[in-house]
Amino acid sequence: MSMYRGYEVDSKGVAVATGVTPILYIGTAATADAHIVRFRAILEAISSPAPPTNGSVVFTINVVTGTVGGGGSVTAQQRSGFNSSGGLAANTTFTSANAAAITGLTQGAQLAFLEVPFATGAWEEDAWENTGLEIDLPQSGKYCVYASAPSGAGTGCDFRTVLKFTE
Repeated sequence: MSMYRGYEVDSKGVAVATGVTPILYIGTAATADAHIVRFRAILEAISSPAPPTNGSVVFTINVVTGTVGGGGSVTAQQRSGFNSSGGLAANTTFTSANAAAITGLTQGAQLAFLEVPFATGAWEEDAWENTGLEIDLPQSGKYCVYASAPSGAGTGCDFRTVLKFTE
């Protein structure tokens, strides 16, 4: 019998400009917590203006307050590689800024951090699966993945995050 269900959620490409941009909102259900076991950040495309040669983009997962607005719903997909059972939908809900900007949130405490070189195709990933270092997201929680781009981010900058989590 499975001890947990594993899922993956993908923000898809999110247009990011200079500054701090919410790219994926995470809401845990009142009846279930979640545990992030992998956090991947990807810079899919960078065009105009050209990024600085020594710059980087910082991706964080933060606790947030407020009511999420904008964005578009994304559905987590159950993954069999996580010792998953059945085809149950995730209790955790997600809103991605790939359809429209996410609004209404105030950034709070930081739970995770990734720094990615500011170059097309660059990515970084942290994996905590089976280490005891998973990021625990308690019931009824509100969280968001943010991208913080330095000066130089402009049109044609698409960033993406992929989370693997269990419930």
